[in-house]
Amino acid sequence: MISSRRKFLRETLFGALTLSAAKLIPFDIARADIASEIRPLLKFFSPNEFLIMQAVAERIVGTPRRNGPTAREVNIALRADQFLIDADPETQEQLHQLLTVFNGALFTFLFDFRFSSFVNMSPEDQDSYLESWMTSSIEFRRTAFQALKRVSLSMFYTEGRSWNEIGYDGMFLPWERGRQ
Repeated sequence: MISSRRKFLRETLFGALTLSAAKLIPFDIARADIASEIRPLLKFFSPNEFLIMQAVAERIVGTPRRNGPTAREVNIALRADQFLIDADPETQEQLHQLLTVFNGALFTFLFDFRFSSFVNMSPEDQDSYLESWMTSSIEFRRTAFQALKRVSLSMFYTEGRSWNEIGYDGMFLPWERGRQ
């Protein structure tokens, strides 16, 4: 019992310190043309955070198998932006910090000895980096991965165009399917 409390405190402290350090590191990855194009649409994300979320969602959702839409076609990052504006302030702050930590070149080096931010990695390296967060021995990283995964997949599968991907015909009673 005592060791589990110590482990919880140690991992919680590590997560808090990591998220706090994110506030100290300025970063700008959005190109001016993308930033000016997307900025008017954003309510929650900064243009940089939008690009990070978009890159994460594309890797987590992957390539459609049944001629379904891609993460970009469903606009996962924009849908997440609109959804998260109503989240509680603590959750919002933590997600802003998480995206900074997840993408930051300093953190990618500290966590995985990589010399690139997430958005600048090749798709294969992005997959590997996501997997390292998913399987990390550090609870903060595993929890952070789950948050990014849940936001990405919930925004994807709540969009009707993605339902074909999982064989879902929509919200019809079985006898109504033929009367569309």
